[in-house]
Amino acid sequence: MQTDYGKLSWQEVRDTDKDRVVILNVSATEDHGPHMPLDTDTVLGMAVANGVAEAIPDQVLVMPPIAYGFNEHHKDFPGVIWIQPETLIAFVTDVTKSLAHHGFRRILLLNSHGSNHPILDLSARKTVIETGIICVSASYWNLCSDRINEIRASETGGIAHAGEFEAAIYKYLHPDLVHLDKAICQNLHDPDSRFFNLDLARGGGKAMLMRWWSCVSEDGTMGDPVVATKENGKAFLEAAIKETADLVTEIRKLPLLDRKDHH
Repeated sequence: MQTDYGKLSWQEVRDTDKDRVVILNVSATEDHGPHMPLDTDTVLGMAVANGVAEAIPDQVLVMPPIAYGFNEHHKDFPGVIWIQPETLIAFVTDVTKSLAHHGFRRILLLNSHGSNHPILDLSARKTVIETGIICVSASYWNLCSDRINEIRASETGGIAHAGEFEAAIYKYLHPDLVHLDKAICQNLHDPDSRFFNLDLARGGGKAMLMRWWSCVSEDGTMGDPVVATKENGKAFLEAAIKETADLVTEIRKLPLLDRKDHH
């Protein structure tokens, strides 16, 4: 069964099951240290989305990704492409409203860039308000954080940006494009802090402060990529695919509810 939205003809879109969950990966193009490519977020996010499609092809369609995100705080590093948050919310919502117009009722905004999280939360909410369909947002690492912590080799703070998690998965997918000989550990976690936790798999913190990236990272890394292995990357990716597939299955079961106007 075809799962690639872009490979369908218009007649196939017309005739397909409109309760298949349409997965839209929204990522970023930005610095990931000297050891990883700019397209890291897109490559990893699409590996998760396509893995879900391979696991449950009758339940999903995978959209072409949106490879640019909300990341102006990274722009001191050459190569970064940033989109203003208002622009990105409007763009993503135009995509979801287009899908709703053609009859699709269930969408998953699959985030693969940390700072997109509030953007996609708002985009999903706006989609529901404006169309009445089901639209869910999720960052894939949040779905499998328990499993990440079982697999990982790094200490708290080692999984933040271009750290163990991302380096391991990319190394598993494309080992020739990850250069761990250029990687350094930049674990900036403060164990004495009650509110700020820089580790994506261990809460991410109760409060949020996002500084200019060049103020806190000398080479675009935050975390510990040095300990990344292909073996752990395979395990991380499999965990992300399984949990995202489980989420899709649950989205498929959600009832479509009618509004009740109490005026």
